[in-house]
Amino acid sequence: MSHTTTSPSNRGSLRRSGRNLLKLLGGKAVNVPLGLLQISLTIHLLGDKGYGFLILIHSFSQTIGDLAEFQSWQTVLHYGFKPYTNNDIPLLQRVLRFAFFLDICSGIFALIIGFLCAVYFGSYLGWPAEWHYLGIFYSFSVIFTTSATSNGILRLLNRYDLIAIQGTVANFTRVLGMFVLIYIGGELVDAVGIWMLAAILNFISFLTFALYQLHLHGLLKGFLKGINQGPTKNLPGIWKFAWNTNLNMTFSLAFKQITTLVIGGTLGPIAAGYYNIANKIAEAMAKPIALLQSTLYPEMVRSWQSSKPSHLYKMALQITMFAGVFTSLVFLILPYIAVPVMHLLLHKDSTPETLTLLYWLAGAELVLIWGMSLEPILITTGNTTGAICARGIDVLIFLPMLYSSIGYWGMAGIGPATVIAAFVLIILQAAFMFMRKKRNSVIQ
Repeated sequence: MSHTTTSPSNRGSLRRSGRNLLKLLGGKAVNVPLGLLQISLTIHLLGDKGYGFLILIHSFSQTIGDLAEFQSWQTVLHYGFKPYTNNDIPLLQRVLRFAFFLDICSGIFALIIGFLCAVYFGSYLGWPAEWHYLGIFYSFSVIFTTSATSNGILRLLNRYDLIAIQGTVANFTRVLGMFVLIYIGGELVDAVGIWMLAAILNFISFLTFALYQLHLHGLLKGFLKGINQGPTKNLPGIWKFAWNTNLNMTFSLAFKQITTLVIGGTLGPIAAGYYNIANKIAEAMAKPIALLQSTLYPEMVRSWQSSKPSHLYKMALQITMFAGVFTSLVFLILPYIAVPVMHLLLHKDSTPETLTLLYWLAGAELVLIWGMSLEPILITTGNTTGAICARGIDVLIFLPMLYSSIGYWGMAGIGPATVIAAFVLIILQAAFMFMRKKRNSVIQ
């Protein structure tokens, strides 16, 4: 196993990030239409209410999994980059063992909490009483949501092509399953089973790709040899980093699955389904650029650990300008495609309220794209506390605002609350970034 240890150049990092982005886009070029197709097929099979319920139990499972998951992919990159480039296999294996340990613990914890919450709180989540047992059954899928270490391994080894391939597994399984169920006349219980199968195959494919790449790089040989030396030897601060990145992701959930759960609990499964569809379209349009954030982390780690902070900030600025301008131009076409796309997915004309929500959510995505480099900078430079505080303050503002907006205006209140929260988040992240940068300048 040989690696280059030369300091990265700004142009080289951008090229490498661009190549990795193209690999991910190759997967998304398949995954986005697959995702929209599975929405259309599922609504055709189950109707608005059935689809909304399926989204609610899936969002519940993802929420519990994300809350429990330690985001160990960031730990793999942050602590694994130097031993990987220096060919220090024992230390790299220790990092990977620690990350897998986190995944196992979070998976067990998620399974217990998910099952208990499904049993006792399903009615508060907007689950119809007659389908409560299906929510309990689907809660077991949370154990298959902890694939962060596998993700980190593929990023560390620069195998974004495999990440792109793996990203299509779940949607392909759902699409194929929905086609079969429509043909044989399947029902909601069958659809829940298909979505459970998709979660299992998604987990297995991720783990298989990661382990096979470790084998090819000679990193599985003697993998358990140093296990008696303790999981964190020569890895100072790794527990703090793992906890901080986990807390940061916990707060970021407010913009994803938790929003769906709040809508389902207050407005019902049909409204949750409409929100999910509008959000999927907005995310799909921003996805090509949003994927840049996942390719930025390795390049930022290379820059920071090679003592090239000026390169890190310059690269982030270049990426942000390109991403913001490009996404702004792409979103100009949204008013021309929104109506036919929504009709295609819903099999009927969408309500003006749903279209308005789509435009608000697209605006929130655009705001977040303009701030996409801020969180990777905070985490890469070791300011995980700043990242947590920014997310935490934003959540404390967003959730009460979301509840009150829904209470006053119903579904029409979701969009403005989401856009305001997006602005608050990037302002806070920028403030914490500049404070850390200024403090580092004073120390130097």
